[in-house]
Amino acid sequence: MTLSVQNWIALISASVAFLALLVTLLRGMKSEAREDGKTAEVLRQVNSKLEGITKQEAANSARIEAIVERVVVLEQSTKQAHFRIDELREELHK
Repeated sequence: MTLSVQNWIALISASVAFLALLVTLLRGMKSEAREDGKTAEVLRQVNSKLEGITKQEAANSARIEAIVERVVVLEQSTKQAHFRIDELREELHK
């Protein structure tokens, strides 16, 4: 079972092609892993910023609620003041 030179060349060529394919696949896997790592980091950053926005929104909601309460009190006070002014007008015009 001796191989001729042509068979040896074909065998070596096939082996080199197979090794080149393996190297290419391994590089692709490393590249994909690197990209997955970058994507995960970007997602972490987005999540962190989203948490910050959520906290800020909650704080803003609390401030708005406090302002609404103050406006309601102010409206009630204004209504009472107008009522008293109307009473004073009636007394003056009698």
